[in-house]
Amino acid sequence: MREPLAPGTILGEGAFQIGEVIGEGSFSLTYSALQGEWRLPVAIKEFFPQGARREGSHVLTEPAGVEAFLQEGATLERFYHPGVVRVLGHFRANGTAYLVEELLQGVSLGAGLQQAGSMSEQRILDLASQVGQAMLLVHAAGLIHSDLKPDNLFLTRQGRYVILDFGTARSGQTQLTQREVSPGYSPPEQYERVALTPAADVYALAATLYHLATGGPPPEARARLQGETLAALPPSLSAALVQGLHLDPLQRPASVRAFLSSLGLDVTPRSAQGGLPALESLNSRSAHNGGVYALCLDAGGGRLYSAGRDGCWSCWSWPQLELLSSHKAHETPIQCLALSADGSYLVSGAQDGSVRLWSALAPTQGFPLLERGPAVNGLAFHPRQGLVAASLTNGECCLLGPSLETPIRWSAHQGSANSLAMHPQGSLLATAGDDKAVHLWKLPEATYAGSLLGHQSRVQGVRFMREGAGLLTCCADMTVRAWELESKREVRCLRGHRGMIWAAQAQQNLIFTACADRCLRAFRLDGGRLLVQSEAHEQWVRCLAVDEDSRLLVSGGGDGKICQWRLPVSGAC
Repeated sequence: MREPLAPGTILGEGAFQIGEVIGEGSFSLTYSALQGEWRLPVAIKEFFPQGARREGSHVLTEPAGVEAFLQEGATLERFYHPGVVRVLGHFRANGTAYLVEELLQGVSLGAGLQQAGSMSEQRILDLASQVGQAMLLVHAAGLIHSDLKPDNLFLTRQGRYVILDFGTARSGQTQLTQREVSPGYSPPEQYERVALTPAADVYALAATLYHLATGGPPPEARARLQGETLAALPPSLSAALVQGLHLDPLQRPASVRAFLSSLGLDVTPRSAQGGLPALESLNSRSAHNGGVYALCLDAGGGRLYSAGRDGCWSCWSWPQLELLSSHKAHETPIQCLALSADGSYLVSGAQDGSVRLWSALAPTQGFPLLERGPAVNGLAFHPRQGLVAASLTNGECCLLGPSLETPIRWSAHQGSANSLAMHPQGSLLATAGDDKAVHLWKLPEATYAGSLLGHQSRVQGVRFMREGAGLLTCCADMTVRAWELESKREVRCLRGHRGMIWAAQAQQNLIFTACADRCLRAFRLDGGRLLVQSEAHEQWVRCLAVDEDSRLLVSGGGDGKICQWRLPVSGAC
């Protein structure tokens, strides 16, 4: 018997606290765990094959197995399909390897069958379709799962089937030992030292469907070779399942696609984002000719401010979206807006480098804080000191204010300084740039206080989250990353976009993003899974703002419109 890690064990250089064992496979133990300062619930899978043993916390196992486990984990990290368990990361420790996965809520199919018995034909076909679509992706990546069975399929509370335990997944060129079989579900060739093909997974999927139809697994493949026969099957499924369970792999459907077709199911591959729910659209207004570039929401004051390519900023009632006033503020497009903490002042920054301060409640002529120069990419008010921070396309940042005779300037980035964010307490300023870095600056001195490194391309946006305990960064590599501020550790990398991400904002366990591919998206922070996707505008989506109390979101896009949406429930999965 394999000895699990004790609950409370710390792994990953302090990043994870291990809980109870929640799953056990031929090659691994799976634990519940809490991640980081925010104690996000995740699953940790430890490579611990049967036959290995533990000395202290150290696992004594073959290095080649550890390397294969890590390689396969890295492959699974690229999968972004609702039918494949989401792998969030991997690391080495204790002489072995670990995968960080989403922690699913629901029940394994094996446990469900013990409680409910056989399934209806419609439910069998629904499972075949969901799992088959996921297996098309797995096989396209060159992997064979080689252990599909009810215990390795998970049914979430929302009715989504997810393939688990890729601990035995490997390339089709890899040979297997005789121990790596699941009686009833493994085909006869899996008992031999031969390379497997997708036909092996076809057999296992057919065996799983057989179990759903009859209430039990097929006879073990070796027993069938000795003459044991299959049970009677529903007529509508019989021909496809018998063919899928053929003992000769050359007589089976050669691919999952062919097997699904024999069941009469749609074999068109569905994207990872296909079938996702959309945000509920509530309202929209034409706001700025040429595009909306910036939004600021004062939900408590009942006002929304917008600005755009036309050089104007406008004030709208919230949440009614009735136009209250509009002001020609700059001769060139307004790139950014910021609102003071008390909602009294608004500051606008333009493409020509000018920055102006306005009374948000009774606007008159704006007070100039900065004259023409490098374009202004970002603005933020200090919560207490009457200062405004600005980021510029020449890589500089500056502190501005009526009380300053001249702006305080410093070189923040090599290349453009694309965005900035003010800590809620005003103690730090975060800036993002073309140099693939996010830098932190202690205020009011503007002295360097550290960096968040690891982005693969220029960083377009940055925003504080969790009351200043974390940061969201938007990168040109089409990812959004969540970071712990104190440890400067990347907690989550969110994928699934098809263009530049212009903005991101957190609301409890949800992360909302605005993307150049015209879409708004919502992700779960804990599991990193894409939950909601809406084609929100006719052109790019550049900005968004969230009203947590009213559960509303507003977006601005290249079509010149501002659009209002209802937020999804945070617990959706």
